[in-house]
Amino acid sequence: MGSKKKTALVISGGGSKGAFAVGVIKSIYERYREDGWFDIVGGTSTGALISPMAALVASKDDSISNEALKTLARIYSDVHTKDILDKENIFQLIFRMHSIYQSDPLDNLIKSEFQQEWFEWLQSKEAPDCYVVYVNYKNGKKVFVSPKDKGITRETFIRAMMASASVPVVMEATIIDKELCYDGGVRDLLPFTKAINMGAKKIIPIFLDPENLNEIKPGKRIDKVLLRTLEILVDEAGKNDYKMAKLINFAIQIKNDLLQTFSEDAETKEKIQAIFKKEKYKDLVGPEKMVLDIIKDLRPDKALTDNSLEFYPEEMRKWMKMGKEKAEKIIVKSPFL
Repeated sequence: MGSKKKTALVISGGGSKGAFAVGVIKSIYERYREDGWFDIVGGTSTGALISPMAALVASKDDSISNEALKTLARIYSDVHTKDILDKENIFQLIFRMHSIYQSDPLDNLIKSEFQQEWFEWLQSKEAPDCYVVYVNYKNGKKVFVSPKDKGITRETFIRAMMASASVPVVMEATIIDKELCYDGGVRDLLPFTKAINMGAKKIIPIFLDPENLNEIKPGKRIDKVLLRTLEILVDEAGKNDYKMAKLINFAIQIKNDLLQTFSEDAETKEKIQAIFKKEKYKDLVGPEKMVLDIIKDLRPDKALTDNSLEFYPEEMRKWMKMGKEKAEKIIVKSPFL
């Protein structure tokens, strides 16, 4: 069950702060599920772990949709840090020197929770288009992966999810096709453009940080400095992603206004269309792009934590509640009608 407006849900990175996004999703589900569900669901990092589960909610089979939502809520309200990451001891760090944490617990958690039946449903025609994004560190390019990609298996999709969630240095790289792959947030914190290119008309973006970066005293410990550095880089990436989405939207509006203005002048209209069909304008005003309705301000009012790689159930339950409350303020009518 999709929407009448081709609605997309896009979820940013943010580790344990993903609990806020789960709260938003639960609010939308409880109030508007009968009207439809998202046609496109995508995410980066923790958003890549959430997006497949959120896409499953579209299933008409309650054993899939309800169970997926319950699983998602349980993961982001009950897990502890040890269930996600395993800290390297000093000897491992000396001899391996590639990450502060091992991510085997997270890998095992995804494999145990993300069922084969669910993956197969996400490959079906009735399922929303779902995608995750990671970065190939050999060429520096971002890679989008969907269950609907040709030849993909549950195992390869899980590898893509893991790569998207693998924070550089802090976590181990995920090896895909013999290449080191890391967090999609390095290049695309909030993967708007993919949804735009897929023809989304309405986008609900969930940011997991407030609009302005919080002020903290990071101290001099290497892990604290590293996490703060990543936080600053991610903040800038997120702002750039949002600016690009607004720029594309503005360009599409200009295109449509020009075509409407000269709608009765066939010759001029044809010349305008020819201009916008040029390859150099494709990324801004390609034929698949529509005027967007972007829901604003769906984000925490203040920073949730200064270490998103620490998972404390009591805190995450609070953030989930905050997400529900924020969604009730921002999304006041069905996004699917």
